[in-house]
Amino acid sequence: MGLFKQIKLYFEKKTIVKQQSEQTIPNLLQYNSEKKTIVFVNGGMPTHDKDSGSNRLKEIILAYKKEGFNCIICTKNAYRTDAYIQYYADLGIIVYVETSQYKNYFEFIKSISRVDYIWYYSPDTLKDNFKKISKIVPNAKSIFDMVDIHFLRYQRAIELEPTRISLRKKYKKYFEIETKLAKKVDYIIAISDVEKDLMKKYVADEKLITISNIHYPKIKKELTQSFEDRKDIIFIGSTHTPNIDALYYLFNEIMPLVWLKLPEIKVNIIGNVNEKINDINHPNFIFQGYVPDIVDFFKSNKIMVAPLRYGAGVKGKIGQAFEYYLPVVTSSIGAEGMKLINGKNALIEDTNDGFADAIVNLYSNETLWLELQSNSEDSLQPFSIANLKSTIKLIN
Repeated sequence: MGLFKQIKLYFEKKTIVKQQSEQTIPNLLQYNSEKKTIVFVNGGMPTHDKDSGSNRLKEIILAYKKEGFNCIICTKNAYRTDAYIQYYADLGIIVYVETSQYKNYFEFIKSISRVDYIWYYSPDTLKDNFKKISKIVPNAKSIFDMVDIHFLRYQRAIELEPTRISLRKKYKKYFEIETKLAKKVDYIIAISDVEKDLMKKYVADEKLITISNIHYPKIKKELTQSFEDRKDIIFIGSTHTPNIDALYYLFNEIMPLVWLKLPEIKVNIIGNVNEKINDINHPNFIFQGYVPDIVDFFKSNKIMVAPLRYGAGVKGKIGQAFEYYLPVVTSSIGAEGMKLINGKNALIEDTNDGFADAIVNLYSNETLWLELQSNSEDSLQPFSIANLKSTIKLIN
């Protein structure tokens, strides 16, 4: 960052801080030095209603709070005007905000009398904070939450686009962080046993712990709409590049085959993926944008599709569909790490024709649809809060 930009940001920060009606750290008065303390460090406030990674982190934070920990969130550019700061403050979490009292969250962490654990969310956060925070609280246990294996995601992207130099640069960057810097932390959190096994090639096995997404039924099965009363399919995605690729793949290669047999099917695209796509215009391809409450889409659509061709981690959108008893058609990449069985928990296909046929079959076959729906709760078993509660006790 250039000097001029640094000075500009400094004065902008000072102006915003002065305008704040409150100068205190939310819930700091609730801090109890008799309790264990965990500090969650992230690049920004978790947006639990916009991406599955943030929703997972929210559940982890709440699990630690229920275990009696002082839970603290530290992020950059955190101001009281942020709705997510208020959200976590209302949950009783201590949230660092920019004030005139502390220069930055490093100084704030230094002021805390007891810090037992530092949770670094994502490789970028680890790279930017580990060295400095380790000097401030050298006795605190360090936890690196990978979210997913970033270098694996870029490795797979390179296989699809081998000439893109930017992908190779990102692969190199994250491989360095996730296999070398990661060796210095006390614990490494993998999103699935698949990724945990892969990481055993690079780091000590005893450091690795799996904490996946957290899911549980959000409605009662008997309150779901019937097969006959549903129509259309949904795709959920952010501006994350695997989602962009999957959406183009769905539009260009899969849906033309589906529309030959079922021309009336509409695809409802949920999420801010439309911010990156402006060259798709079709009456049956509907960009809904960010939807604060997507429950009605889960209740009224017949299928959720996730034709991911590359990526890593565990796909929260698929778990979310199971929460609402909505059958899913996805790819092997989409199903990775979720312990799904093709034909039992979801339909899993990796070719254009296979994916299109699966959509047509599931859309038309009530018996198959009901079979997948009836297995939704079974699909959620590996992602329970009970599993999370028992797993965090392994970190000591």
